[in-house]
Amino acid sequence: MSAALAAAVAAVTSVTVTVLSLLLGDRQQQRKEERLQRQDLNARYLNPLRLHLVENHYRLSSTLERTGSTSGTAEEILVINDPAELSEKDAAWFNGRGCALVSSVYLTACLFAQLKKVREDFPYLRLSAADDTQLAALLLRVQRGFLIDHGVYYVTQPSIGESMWVRDEQRLLTYREFCERLQDPSWRVWSDRLIRFHIESAHRDKRERTQFLLTALAQLTEFLDRCVGGGHSIESRQQAEGTEPG
Repeated sequence: MSAALAAAVAAVTSVTVTVLSLLLGDRQQQRKEERLQRQDLNARYLNPLRLHLVENHYRLSSTLERTGSTSGTAEEILVINDPAELSEKDAAWFNGRGCALVSSVYLTACLFAQLKKVREDFPYLRLSAADDTQLAALLLRVQRGFLIDHGVYYVTQPSIGESMWVRDEQRLLTYREFCERLQDPSWRVWSDRLIRFHIESAHRDKRERTQFLLTALAQLTEFLDRCVGGGHSIESRQQAEGTEPG
């Protein structure tokens, strides 16, 4: 091989390697950007649900822990005997003695709202076919957890969730607004089963239902953590409160 031909081959090889490297680097960068865009899009739709899953998991974990005590009840939840009593309470009660119960009910109503919204947002999520199927199954498992032992019916859950939205402002009701609406018997009655659910959960004989629901909440949260590229939400929440993960 002449020196000229060898030089030409070397030059062509060098150019080819350079072009391939640029193409490969560009493709890798494009895939990275697509992955980040997918995570950002999923986070926009799924993070609000993650937040309320974690809050409900923490509250129900605390309730379960208290039902394992000597008394067998979470006494701070047992402040009424019948949901109708809430419509007779004043603002001071909702901010005081009744706060443990009503705030738990409020956070679950917010969860129902986010569950409903994610189902509506399915077309916008960037999930694989397998993840899409798994998400639907995990959502259903959480709904089933609330239904066990005639808790909160399937059709009632999204109805409660819809009532929590202030659509023209694209936000959920605040705790204060929620309490004010509970004072209206015609509005409160649609949440009665959810109120009873939390009262029942404060007794030892509902520990099995609570445990099933905690597992369902944790499984869905872990799945969403992976979808949005986040950390371990439930563990982080418990560490922030100074408690051990359940």
